Amino acid sequence: MAESFANVFLEILRELLVEETKFLLSVGGDVDKVEGDLRSMHALLIKADRDKRDSPTLKLYTSQLKDLAFKAENLLETYAVEVQSKREGWKSLKDKLQRYICIICECYSVHQVGNEARDIISTLADLTSKLESELGQECSSLMKQDDERNRLLRQTYAHEVEPHFVGMERDIELLVSMVKDVKRPRVVKIYGMGGLGKTTLARKVYNHRDLQSYARAWVCITQQFQPKPVFVNMLKQLCSSNVKIDGLDVDDLVRRIHGLLGGRECLIVIDDIWEDVHWEIIKNALPVDCNVILTTRSGNIANQQSEPHKLKFLTEDEGWALLQKVADFSPVDEDLKLFEHIGREIVSKCEGLPLSICVIGGILHQKEHTLLEWKKVNMNMESYLRHGEGVEEYRRVKQVLELSYDALPYYLKPCFLYLACFPEDHKIDTERLYLLWMAEGFISYQDKGPNETLKDVAQRYLTELAMRCMVQLHKSQVYSTLHKNFDSCGLHDLMHDLCSSKAEEEKFVKRIDASKYLCGIPSPRLALPPSVRNSISRLAINYDLEKSASSINGLEELNHLRSFMLLRKGSFLGSQIVLKENSINFEKSKCLRIFVVEGCEFEGGMLPSKVSELIHLRYLSLMLSNVRELPKSICSMTYLQILDLRVSPLIVLRLPNVIWKMKRLKHLFLSRRIELIGEEKLRLEGLEELETLESISSETTCIEDIPKLVSLQSVYVRVYDVESLSIVLSNKNSQLRETHLVVESCDLSSQKNREVLNEGLMSPSLVTMWFFKCNMSGNFPYYKQGMCQNLVYLGLFDCEGVVEVMGIGKYPMLQRLELRKVEMRGTLIFLSNSFPQLKKLYLSDMQDLKKWEVEERALSKLTFLSIDSCCNLKKLPDGLRLISTLQEIKIRSMSSEFMERVKEEDYAPFVKIMR
Repeated sequence: MAESFANVFLEILRELLVEETKFLLSVGGDVDKVEGDLRSMHALLIKADRDKRDSPTLKLYTSQLKDLAFKAENLLETYAVEVQSKREGWKSLKDKLQRYICIICECYSVHQVGNEARDIISTLADLTSKLESELGQECSSLMKQDDERNRLLRQTYAHEVEPHFVGMERDIELLVSMVKDVKRPRVVKIYGMGGLGKTTLARKVYNHRDLQSYARAWVCITQQFQPKPVFVNMLKQLCSSNVKIDGLDVDDLVRRIHGLLGGRECLIVIDDIWEDVHWEIIKNALPVDCNVILTTRSGNIANQQSEPHKLKFLTEDEGWALLQKVADFSPVDEDLKLFEHIGREIVSKCEGLPLSICVIGGILHQKEHTLLEWKKVNMNMESYLRHGEGVEEYRRVKQVLELSYDALPYYLKPCFLYLACFPEDHKIDTERLYLLWMAEGFISYQDKGPNETLKDVAQRYLTELAMRCMVQLHKSQVYSTLHKNFDSCGLHDLMHDLCSSKAEEEKFVKRIDASKYLCGIPSPRLALPPSVRNSISRLAINYDLEKSASSINGLEELNHLRSFMLLRKGSFLGSQIVLKENSINFEKSKCLRIFVVEGCEFEGGMLPSKVSELIHLRYLSLMLSNVRELPKSICSMTYLQILDLRVSPLIVLRLPNVIWKMKRLKHLFLSRRIELIGEEKLRLEGLEELETLESISSETTCIEDIPKLVSLQSVYVRVYDVESLSIVLSNKNSQLRETHLVVESCDLSSQKNREVLNEGLMSPSLVTMWFFKCNMSGNFPYYKQGMCQNLVYLGLFDCEGVVEVMGIGKYPMLQRLELRKVEMRGTLIFLSNSFPQLKKLYLSDMQDLKKWEVEERALSKLTFLSIDSCCNLKKLPDGLRLISTLQEIKIRSMSSEFMERVKEEDYAPFVKIMR
């Protein structure tokens, strides 16, 4: 973790230096010196991370560096804001005369900044010297002994026998057949989360009876990879015992191994490989026709040269079978079901991870097999593992998972630890996670490609964490686009354990479950424990309450808070936490960067006045809060990048027309119900860094400003007139990736207006589109080649005019289609090969729909169908039987004749009758 602070600090300084150097005058040279010293520090800390010399002294230096980073960042930002505010707006003669007084003040400020910058330089130089000395020292003999002991504990051998083996029979047969099949790729990669059984599976294949005649070798790689011992070990296994190896260098060993394996049936297992560069070195010794099995926790290893085989978690049945074996459980028949119920609960809590099932099974093995003992273990699994009889077993689990954390590159460690802000079993919204990472400064500008944004880099970081089996990605349930395949992510419970413990150990973030600290009846309040009031920089409070909490006690005592997050985690949408004006002492936390308060109730519906003075703030979220009006001073938050104003949908949010002044704003989320104070429409022109704009309306926003937003990547807009529709759809900004469009109450019946729509449908950025109560007489749409090439979601609701489904069926990327109260003419026919990507189809209140036909190969990927109140439809089309992907059909308010026919059809098991 040490180097991540330096990395974040460098990113902050780089941004400030580019934008603010013109204000720093004579201080510029000193700031350049700070940046140069930081680069040296950064290189040293990366070396420390790579060599794993995480000594107590190094941790102390890290803490000092973090404090130094915060101090320098705040100094530069505060100065830049003060000078910039003084230099803006001098137009009159009086302003110009006052400018001379400002120059004197600026000179004093520059002098102050210069002195503080020189203090930082001196401290940084001293820290660099100490760190160089720490890293330059040779490891003591004790440290070497520890390293060797850890290496031996992680060493695996081919002859070891796994006493408790369950499942994987199909995996074994598949992998053996792949080794024997000369036409398949010769390198197979078994990968998955630590503790899934990769080594066990590889060992079963290695020792399989069909491969005994092969020339074989088993080598285990450690994170401190050394090529020569690996090649020596491999050669010894392939050669007779009297071969002389002493004195051979790496090149000689590579040539010997390559010569021995050439032209022979062979199998090499490389167990627990961590980096692609290790594979690049080892493969030089292996002929191209040599069978290789790699086990790894990273899907990126040998990515272009291997066939991946990702291990899955055990099913409940497999987990229960494994638990019985490890626990040595053989009850009499009459007791089996009683124990099985508890045993399956235990397995469910282990989430199918063999290692954790084995650990719990080992604890049960030591106990008397009684229902009481099993219930105790089931109720107190965490406590048994961490604090009681299972301490040593838990350490084994933790050691296995910690290897994955240790192997993370320096830029991913803070991103991973940040997931500790969220509770167990929580689906983390990926878009919000990216914004939080960016606001914290974890995403490197240096990693940006020529056509990428920081969000793209953040998405790449998350994908890499998933490829390393640290994070589980969840595919989008609604639709996916070119830039968004996953809408949420999560952690296995044991990985969440590791993440939380590491975050606490590093004093990285403190997470509080509000339900555990409620007190007071009948009006509960949240009282933070004294341990939280110690020095922390990030605080996340998760809440899921049946009743609202009247206040939070203890926040006012916190000092130097950098991030404060109040995150709703459950379904009790009516409950809120009241945040009073003085709940947080903003004077003590002037350097707050993140202020996220979801579902929060503010006194009087007003944002605390001191919030506008947080000039260092990057991220402000008032999602689902009760804020009714924003102060004009909101624009004084010069460094704000993300502003989320999606307040409670019951509230009309009154906005001052000042958002256009927030020049660094990159992501703006607005409530659908807004009212401008003093002006008619919201201005956006001038937001040259804005990338996300959601959601605006032509009734309240200057739509003509949208094409002027030169950095805009994604826009969600609701239009009520054809002129606004034309502006949105004709936006020629080449960087625009996604347009989400709602068209309401528009008259599109004239030839001119239909042409506007049809030309607009050629826009490559159009991703989702809904029409509500529109006049579309004259048929919709007139299909042209290239139309709606990236449209994934289309909805037509209460619209006049005939809908031409045959044209819609040609949209190549459409994944979700909703039709409600629209006119159909004749039989509804889904032609062969139409709707090639459609997964979800909704038909509702289609009074003209009498007959529906689905031809062969139409709707080839359909998984879900909903039919509601189509009272004249007599039966489902026979062609639905041919769709192998169909999983669910929901039916509501249909005729009795229709329902009788449905019950007779082959797909009846998929049907759900809704009341």
